[in-house]
Amino acid sequence: MQPSIAVLPFNNLSNDPEEEYFSDGITEEIINVLSRVPGLQVAGRTSSFTFKGTRQDLSSIGEQLNANHILKGSVSGSGDQLLIHAQLVNAADGSVVWSEQYDRELDAIFDIQDEIALAILSAVKVELLGEEPALTFKRYTNNKDAYQLYLRGRFYHNKFAGKDEYSKAIGYFESAIDLEPTYAIAYAGIASCYLNMWFYRHMPAVKALPLMEDATRQALALDSGIAESYIALARMQMLYEWDFGSAAHSFKKATDLNWNTAELHVQFALYWGLLGHPAMAEKEIATALSLEPFSLINNFYAAYVYWLSGNFENAVAQGRKLTALQPAFWGGHMIIGANLITLGDYPAAQEALETALEINYNGITLSACGALFGLSGEHESARDILTQMNALSKTQVVSNYDMGIVHATLGDADIAVEYFQNAISQHEPPMLFFKYIVRDWLTGELHDKRYDMLVELILQ
Repeated sequence: MQPSIAVLPFNNLSNDPEEEYFSDGITEEIINVLSRVPGLQVAGRTSSFTFKGTRQDLSSIGEQLNANHILKGSVSGSGDQLLIHAQLVNAADGSVVWSEQYDRELDAIFDIQDEIALAILSAVKVELLGEEPALTFKRYTNNKDAYQLYLRGRFYHNKFAGKDEYSKAIGYFESAIDLEPTYAIAYAGIASCYLNMWFYRHMPAVKALPLMEDATRQALALDSGIAESYIALARMQMLYEWDFGSAAHSFKKATDLNWNTAELHVQFALYWGLLGHPAMAEKEIATALSLEPFSLINNFYAAYVYWLSGNFENAVAQGRKLTALQPAFWGGHMIIGANLITLGDYPAAQEALETALEINYNGITLSACGALFGLSGEHESARDILTQMNALSKTQVVSNYDMGIVHATLGDADIAVEYFQNAISQHEPPMLFFKYIVRDWLTGELHDKRYDMLVELILQ
């Protein structure tokens, strides 16, 4: 059996809840260190953090996270003094495999993380691969102040929320770079923030993408050994440049650097799905889910993979898993509604999409609601949605694609084509999904041969 481990969030025993970022950061850094070890499967950060503050049985946690070992611990401190307790437990029977307490100065935090990781590897008897006789851990900085700022940035980045959280994360990453100008991983964090802000319509491409590209290039120039930088680069090449050949190369580089990164596999799944290789896509998404079974984004993309493959019932079922996991996440309701439209269950689709719209009122959810009304014959409601989208576009990003979809489902082909042409000229990422919209929604009387020509143009 392959050695596997889940690192549960270390408890913050200080009296200051503002120090939560530090205990979370230590947990995340230990996960990052262990994930680079060949032969060791490490549960991802998102899924491990699902159990933060819970008192579930460790054997149950191990089963849910596909881990046969559990690392848990606590962090407390006063001033520059730091007390960390770590304990490695056999998930099957709860027996303690290894335990240690570290009473050090804050300056020694990097050494402590390395010591914990080395002790774990010895305890679980991981057979290290390669020619080097000893494992060395990668450090991105020795500046503890820059490191703490970086941890704060990761704290807000990992909320997977909205523009405000990403902006806070960028601010902390930039402050870390001010103290440590060669802090490559902080640049990678900035790149990820800008890419997500663009992709989820929080920032226009003309503003976000140059900043993302600059941060990615900076990270790679400073340190070409960061998997996250290559993932960001691959996403940009795939979703904006539509250069799937270069994206494949970047994904390969990321794989060589850190196979245990769930984001790598989920984005690679999207890559294969967009290229029309469902078996490869489902293989990658299965790997992502084995590493991060409780990740919202992984489960969201799993539903997307089913949709791209034409497995609409499975996509709906996956969407329901997502809403059970996090009812307040708009994406689950959105994917359910979109696939129910294709299945012809308009009342259930409307219920799901209205929930998504209530949670996240933006161009994505408005467009889906407008498409529903257009396809179900409620044209007055669809045109009301267009009015709302035009009003929203004065303060938020509403893509040409979003507008075009509603017009297309209303039968306004001339207007829709103009929007889609603009979307192609600006390389809006949803246009990569356009061929599936044509397949599922723009059929019969709504089909226009120009849509097929646009699909061919995108795939060139």
